[in-house]
Parts: sequence; structure tokens; C-alpha cells
Amino acid sequence: MSNVKISVIVPVYQVKESYLKECLHSILHQTLKETEILVVDDGAPERIEKVISHYARLDERIRVLRQQHAGASAARNTGLKAAGGRYVTFVDSDDYIAEDNLEKVYAFAENNELEIAVWGTYKCFPERREEYMPFTESIPLLREEEKRDLMLKTMVGDLPVYGKRCTKCGSGSCCAKLYLRSFLEQYSLVYPVGIVRSEDVNFNIRAFDKADRIGYLHQFFYFYRQLQDSATYRYREGGISVFEDALRGLKQFLDQGDYEELFYQAYYMRCVFFLLESISMDYMHPKNPKPRALRIRELRKKTGEDPFADAAENIKGKYLSIAKKIPVFLIRHRMAAMLAIFYTFYKNMKRS
Repeated sequence: MSNVKISVIVPVYQVKESYLKECLHSILHQTLKETEILVVDDGAPERIEKVISHYARLDERIRVLRQQHAGASAARNTGLKAAGGRYVTFVDSDDYIAEDNLEKVYAFAENNELEIAVWGTYKCFPERREEYMPFTESIPLLREEEKRDLMLKTMVGDLPVYGKRCTKCGSGSCCAKLYLRSFLEQYSLVYPVGIVRSEDVNFNIRAFDKADRIGYLHQFFYFYRQLQDSATYRYREGGISVFEDALRGLKQFLDQGDYEELFYQAYYMRCVFFLLESISMDYMHPKNPKPRALRIRELRKKTGEDPFADAAENIKGKYLSIAKKIPVFLIRHRMAAMLAIFYTFYKNMKRS
């Protein structure tokens, strides 16, 4: 198809058929018609392949790219390599978008000559949905200080130094963003293969760093399902290792540039956040078969290792709320049992 305005890349692996159908339906029925939909079959099971094939027969704009399972980063890179649109965007296979999403963000990007456009997201829980966005109003072109804030928010959302138009939300996800394809190609921006958690954080901080023209559209077009069986919540033995891979990528990015101390403070907070998340994903997950005492010993050992020990030692208290000072203190003093109790209580309180 000629004159493709937007290439929509949809990596597909393990997903409920009903979610995938809603995802593809929302993309096919966009008010902007000059699109191509690159469905990357990342070794999906047969039941999912049938859904993909069915939709591919319905609309010639769908191109199916099949590969052996290699993970989300590799799947997105497969889509990027095949993309022919002026812009590229990503939609996860269990999410969906508003029908005027692509038309509105394409016009916004073109009118403001943007390399990257960002917009708002609805986080969709079974009983409610929440607005999630980096700024509180539209900004056709981010100023230098707003770009700095966006980069910091890619690593950690809640930092008490942001400008007045910022929220406490992060902006690391690859979704709800539109990228000028020639810009990505100019800087050889691709997803880091081998990082299986927060790979989009590593991608976006590099993309934001290179971009001169970034804009934010304060509208909510993307519907992000919060699923208890997703990779975010699923038990993963040795789950801390996937966070360590992501942290190495962020540290490498900072060390290769000339970044102020505040960026390292955001990185330290990300280290602490990932260690806490590993309590849910691994150490205290109900499906972890190890005796509790052994899990606590493993967690205590990890609190004494870098980058987590280094982060807890170097975080400055002025950037932390009381709720965040407590786990930092517990990590610094390797009080693993108290850390597990605190974080389990804290997570349950936030969900209630």
C-alpha cells in the first residue's frame, strides 16, 4: 500500500483471543485509513494464529510477520524493519485504542513537525479506569526543561523537581507514542534484545535524548489493560535478573552521556523500585515453592549487592516521601524480612 501515514506494530504471543480481537478491531476501524497493521506473530499458539489469519483475510492492510518466539523487543524490531509508514506506533495485543486515535495524533505530529508525539492513556482495571499521562495539558513542542522532565519521568514518575505542568506518572511505555520513522532510522534506534522487562524504558530514554521536537497531546486514546496474569504480575523464578538487565542498560546510557546528578538519583530510585517489584514477582510470590526462610535469605543477600546496595546508599532523602524512605532504610540495613512485610502491606494498601 502506498502513502502509508502510520505503521501500527502489534507484537503477539500469549494473549486471550477476545483481547486480541478487540485490539485488532480498534486498529482496523480507525478514522485514519492510510495505515498498515504489522502483526508480529512471535511464536503464538495455534488458537492465536487462527485469530490473526482471520483478521488478515478481512483487510489487506494487515501484514502478518511470523517468527520463532524471541520476546517483545525482537518482535517490535521485526515490525520496525518492515514498516513503511511515515510514522510508527505500537499497540500491545491485549490493549485497544480509540477510533480517532491515529487521525488526531497524525495531525498533531504533522502540524508541529514532531519527531515524537506522546498522548494520554487510560489504565483499565476490572472495576475502574485511571488517567495516566506525563503532563496536565497539551504542549505542541516541549521546551528543553520539559524534555528533561520527560526523560526523568521515563525512569521514575514521582520526583519532586518537575515543572508545574508535570504529573506523577512515568512515561516509559512504548505505547501511546508516535515516532517519525526517518528519525528512528537516522539514529538507528531499535529495541534492546535480551532485556525482557522495561525494554521500552531503555528504548524511550534514548529516543527522547536524540529528539529535538517532542510534543504532548492531552487526550486519552490508549486503553491499557491491567491484567493479573500479564508479565508484570506473573511469577518468574529468579525474576530479579530481568530487572538487573534493564538497569545495566540505563546505567550504560547515563555513563555514556553528560547527565546531571538528578538523572542518577532517578536511576537509583528505579533500582529500589525494581528490587521492591521483585518481592511481588519472585521472593514473596504465592507460587514461589521455596521455604519462606530461604526466600528471605536470598532477598537479604540481594540487598547487599549492587546496583541495589549502591542505590540505597546514594539516594538523597530530599527526593523521597516517607513511604519511600522506609524501604530505602530497610535495604540499606539489609532488613529483608521487614522489607518484605512492609512492601506486601504497602502494595495491598495501594490496591484497596
